[in-house]
Amino acid sequence: MDRIFTACHGTQLLVIQHLRHHLQSPAKRDFLLWYPMDNVPRIEAFMREIIATAGFADALDIRDFAALKPRVQGSITWSFETVRRLRQDATSLHRWMLRNGIAEEDAELWADDPAQFYVDLPRGILRNARHVKIPHCFNHEDVTSSEVKRKADADWQATPWPKKYIFGAWQRWASGVDLRPQHVIYDRAYSFELPSCWVDNSIDVSELISIDRFEATYRALPEPLRTAVEANLGPIKSAARPLVLLLLFGFGTGPQTRCIYQNSIARIFSEHAAELKNCSLAVKVHPGSIGIEEPVFFDWLRTNVPAQVYPITHSLNLEFLLPQLRPDYVLAGLCGALPIIRALKIGEAIGISELIEAFKQDHPTYPVAEFLKGIEIW
Repeated sequence: MDRIFTACHGTQLLVIQHLRHHLQSPAKRDFLLWYPMDNVPRIEAFMREIIATAGFADALDIRDFAALKPRVQGSITWSFETVRRLRQDATSLHRWMLRNGIAEEDAELWADDPAQFYVDLPRGILRNARHVKIPHCFNHEDVTSSEVKRKADADWQATPWPKKYIFGAWQRWASGVDLRPQHVIYDRAYSFELPSCWVDNSIDVSELISIDRFEATYRALPEPLRTAVEANLGPIKSAARPLVLLLLFGFGTGPQTRCIYQNSIARIFSEHAAELKNCSLAVKVHPGSIGIEEPVFFDWLRTNVPAQVYPITHSLNLEFLLPQLRPDYVLAGLCGALPIIRALKIGEAIGISELIEAFKQDHPTYPVAEFLKGIEIW
């Protein structure tokens, strides 16, 4: 039996490596389908560094697959073009499998929530493989997954019946690719906490959410990567306490998100001056950051916040930094790391109210209250 994993970001790749490192498997070989999300150079460089020593029998970069190309056709010709692209990509994937001697009927496809191309396409092509659901990231099998499933079900119900039953049937017949969301059937699912909403057979691997397990996976990462991380963290480990860790979302290319952070951090340091007196402030850049607005934010912090500021610019996810940092406070918006901090009891998890309100405005159906259970709001 062979396993095929899929990823478009370092976060998914780290989840894969964590599971591979700690779970026993009868698989003969492991393979990877991947591409860097939005072709962000920072994401690509980080993924390549991990893949180079990850021990995959082969890794297929699918960024040149036809289905990822920009749409230039009109509504009529696009219907035919989608079929052509899907058929071309299915042929490319099957040729790669043939070169590697991978039999679809004897393979498992390990992927997270069916909500993006890197999951949907191989799932639709490899209909005869066994499908295994894994978490999207380390913040457990939480409300994010249930929201993805709810939206997929709602989108399918809202699809006009001619597109659903006439065009869809022709597309499947002509391309050999089945993208229907209700045909997402998993053999089993692994979950870091809550049972998976996608399958009845949910396997609890919550024991993998621990400082010792994260440390073990970190030690298995490439040595140059660890050297760079430890150079970034060295000054922070000897910094004054309390240590406050601020987690950033991607700022994008404009000032809007950065300004929300600036206003909220100014308020927090005013309202919680006693708790934060003489603190050190470490600021973790998002793994998918483009890196345009973050330096501006660091300069603002150094000028306006009564704390020594330590940027953490490495792409490695927070979970693998915790064994070395052990912060006293972790501040973030609706970040997946907050439930990890809460579960590990390694510092106080704090939600930032302005960021939470901004998220609620953009995602009115998201079950925010469930996500924030046990997390204090500042």
